[in-house]
Amino acid sequence: MIHEWRCYRLKAGAAPDYLALLADEGLPLVTRHLPLMGYWLAETGTLNTIHHLWSYADWADRESCRAALAAEEAWVRGFVPKAFALVEEQRNRLLKITRTSPAFDAALVRRREQRPARAVGAPLFATDCATLSSGPSASGAVAAWEAVSGEPAPLLSLLPRTADPVPGKALSGADHVVLRPLCFSPL
Repeated sequence: MIHEWRCYRLKAGAAPDYLALLADEGLPLVTRHLPLMGYWLAETGTLNTIHHLWSYADWADRESCRAALAAEEAWVRGFVPKAFALVEEQRNRLLKITRTSPAFDAALVRRREQRPARAVGAPLFATDCATLSSGPSASGAVAAWEAVSGEPAPLLSLLPRTADPVPGKALSGADHVVLRPLCFSPL
């Protein structure tokens, strides 16, 4: 499998507008074609950054899915011009899974489900936050990966959602980013 971790740094203050546009308009379009695993807003580290994870069977599957999305008129002419005007920078990594969990495996099975637009008045974010750790593999991770293409990085670990994602002590040798999941995010 190919796991694609994308990071978009948005213009300062643009995250609420971008994420609302995604939840209200873009989500049904993108999930019609791409296999969604997770969608988060960084609460620590580089702010105004969104992280999203997509999992494909292989490179041919990725190519086919992305070509289908590129042919989606409402995506190309509707969502993209509005949303990407808010994006400052995009980064992308292709990852190889090194460890999974029952929660990750369940999300993997459901990754191709098309998700509806956010209902009027529904919240944008989930209440509990997850954590992305880079460096030594974190114990209790939902999943862990090693980068195989894109910017080099040590192992990445996604820790489970919790009401208090702040580490109890200073970390040594690892980055720690608190991620706030969107309500539609499987992980």
